[in-house]
Amino acid sequence: MIVDRRSLVAGAATLLAPALLVPAAARAGPVTRLRIAGDRVHLPASIDGRMVEALLDSAAETSVVDRALAARLGLRGGAPVIARGTGAATTDATLVAGVELFVAGLRLRPAAVGVIDLGDISRRLGGRPIELIIGRDLFDAARLAIDLDAATLATVASRATPRGVRLPLTTRRGIEGVPLTIEGVAAQADFDSGNGGTVLIGADFAARHGLLDGRPTSTIAGGGIGGEVRQTTFTLRTLDLAGHRFTDVPVAIDASPTAADANIGIRLLRRFAIVTDFRARVVWLDYRR
Repeated sequence: MIVDRRSLVAGAATLLAPALLVPAAARAGPVTRLRIAGDRVHLPASIDGRMVEALLDSAAETSVVDRALAARLGLRGGAPVIARGTGAATTDATLVAGVELFVAGLRLRPAAVGVIDLGDISRRLGGRPIELIIGRDLFDAARLAIDLDAATLATVASRATPRGVRLPLTTRRGIEGVPLTIEGVAAQADFDSGNGGTVLIGADFAARHGLLDGRPTSTIAGGGIGGEVRQTTFTLRTLDLAGHRFTDVPVAIDASPTAADANIGIRLLRRFAIVTDFRARVVWLDYRR
């Protein structure tokens, strides 16, 4: 999610971490158990002393509170902004300061949290209502070990040397991205644990490289904050990430005006054990299956 005084861009999903990625001596805090529902990741969190279940979204530039929960917590005032996610339209939001979060043993005091009506996302994702999205506030606070198979998250000491391929992080519109190759073409992909759907390919990138030329396509429902959209889907022949080649990869076109070359979410990331270090501008991906 990208935030400034005029606009707020949000993803809407999840991310996780493990005890098995690094030795116990390298862990810097407790192991947090995650609840994984489909391709969404949830974890316990406290906001101003109230325990809730949160959705974990590495592509949310700030954490987001549902408007109904904010009212119950007495979060008032703040600066009005516009939120834009991968949905069909923008959404009214408010940036509220002075909120305290406790997540994964860490005390987070973000400059502000976004207050948005998350009812539409809750209805489209099904299951329990989404009251809180934990964004990059958590990722900026510590090195995190993430294991989707083990459904755990742990903070990791910076002296540890994680396994896997070390990839640099590049910031674009407040979202961290990693390098990858799409059918032989170098590209940057948003690192988005909030994406619980298919890999996304930016419409501009697809047009520049003729990815839709002569291929069978179909449409699916997609989108995040801002409502549902119809997305064109097709199959990539190859996608290379962290030293591993994926073949016959289902993808969808992201036609939003802020789309990156690509966006990789949980469906692809769960093939790796993950260690993130946003402060050091790096992530390690260790291919497992």
